[in-house]
Amino acid sequence: MDNPWNEGDVRAFDLRQWPVEEAERQREQLVQGGIPVDAVAPCIQGDGIFVLTDEDKRRAVKVFAELLASNLTLARFVPASGAASRMFAPLRGEMVEDVVRALATNGHRLPMFQKEQYDQLSAADRATAMAKDLLAPDPGWSSLPKGLVPFHRYPAGDVRTPFEEHAHEWESLAPGHRLHFTVPSTYRSQIRSLLKEKGFDRVDFSVQSAETDTVALDLESKQLARDAQGELLFRPGGHGALLHNLNELQTDFVFIRNIDNVVPKHRMAARNEVQHWMGGEACRLTNERNALISSVNQGGQEALDDAAAWLEGFSKDTRTLTRNQLLEALDRPIRVAGMVPNEGKAGGGPFWIRLKEGNAVPSIVEGAELKGGMLGQGTHFNPVDICCSLMDASGKPYDLNQFAAHDLFFTATKDWSGSSIRILERPGLWNGAMANWLTRFVEVPADTFAPVKSVLDLMEESRWK
Repeated sequence: MDNPWNEGDVRAFDLRQWPVEEAERQREQLVQGGIPVDAVAPCIQGDGIFVLTDEDKRRAVKVFAELLASNLTLARFVPASGAASRMFAPLRGEMVEDVVRALATNGHRLPMFQKEQYDQLSAADRATAMAKDLLAPDPGWSSLPKGLVPFHRYPAGDVRTPFEEHAHEWESLAPGHRLHFTVPSTYRSQIRSLLKEKGFDRVDFSVQSAETDTVALDLESKQLARDAQGELLFRPGGHGALLHNLNELQTDFVFIRNIDNVVPKHRMAARNEVQHWMGGEACRLTNERNALISSVNQGGQEALDDAAAWLEGFSKDTRTLTRNQLLEALDRPIRVAGMVPNEGKAGGGPFWIRLKEGNAVPSIVEGAELKGGMLGQGTHFNPVDICCSLMDASGKPYDLNQFAAHDLFFTATKDWSGSSIRILERPGLWNGAMANWLTRFVEVPADTFAPVKSVLDLMEESRWK
C-alpha cells in the first residue's frame, strides 16, 4: 500500500509528538465508528450504588479531617475550556413565549444587569432589549469562556463568575491546597489576573494539549478530512483528552467538578459537607487497598480471600483470580463518584459494563453509548462530582493512561465546510478514560448538583436570594 502521508502531514504529526501509527490508529477507529458499550445492568442501590448511613458519613468526615491534617496533597480539577455560546442559545432568533416571560418577569435577577437598568425598560420590549444586550459584541458574554460569565450577584453589589465561586468553595473545603483549571490558552492571563485580584494566588492552569487532537473522516470520500489547502483537519479530542492534564497533577487526591456546576455562597457549606463524605470515602478505600496489597504480597489464603471479597464491590468477577491477578486488580487508581437519583429521566449514567477483558465493572456511560434496551433503565445520573485517589501503595503517581479503555471512544457526524465528516473523541474523562479504575458510586443529594446550562438558569431564586 502506498504511503498516504505527505510531508505536511508528517510535520503536523511531529508538532503533536505523534508517531505515524497514531494517525493510522485513529483512521481505523473513524472507519469503524464508535460501538455501544456492553452494558450488563444499571447500577442501583445495593448493586453498584452505595447509600451511606449516618454512621458511614460520620466515619468519612472523620477520615477526611485526618486527611486534611496530614502531609498528603489535595487539588480541585475543573475542566473550564468550554465557551458560553450554547448558554445563550435561547436568546437567539425568535424567542419562545416562556423565554420572553422569564426575562420580562425575573430579568432583574440576571447578574449582568443592575436593577435600575431593568426598571428603565418598558414591560413591552423588556425581553427583546435584554436579549439584545446579552448578545451584543461588547462585552460579548456569549463568546467568552463559560467561567468568565457573571453567575451570581450579591446584596452588596459584588458579582462573581464561576472561576471565583469555585475558588471560594474550594478554599472553604481545603484551604491552602491547589486549585487547577483547564482553560483556553487565549484567556489564561485574563483568568489568572481575575483570581489574583480576588486574593486567590494558589491557582494553576493548563491547556488542552495538541498531542491529544484527533483527525476526522470525510464520509463521502472515505478519506481523512482535509481543508482547502489540502492540510489534515485536526480537532480537540473531547474532554477525554484532559486525562493528559489530570495525569500531570501528580497529587494524592483530586476532586473533579465541571465549571458551570457552582452555587452561591449560602449553599456552599451544604455542598462541602458532601465533599467531606466523598473525600473521606476515597481516603478510606485507598488505605484499605494499600493494606490488602501488603497482605497479599506477604502470602496466605486468608489474605487472598479478603482481597477477593473486597474487590466484589468493584467487579463482578473476583473469586477465581490468582494471587498475581488479585494484585493487578487491586493496584490501580480509585475514584468515588457522586450519583444523583434521576427521577425517571432517560439517558446515561452509572452502569455495570463488561470490558473486553471479560470482567464487569461499574462505569459512567453516556446515553449515546447504550444499546436501545438499556436506554432509560438507569436509576441515577452522573453530575460529574468525583474524588480521585491517584497514588499507588508506595506513594508514587499512577500513569493514568495505563488504566483507560482506549476502545471506548466516541464518534459523531458533523457538517464541515459543506461536507459531512465523522469526528473522533477520545474515551471520555469520566467514561472510558477511567474504566479500569476502582470505582465506587455514592448516592448524593440532588441539590448538590447545580449546573447552568442556559442563561435562564441564572434567574433561579436559589441563586439570586
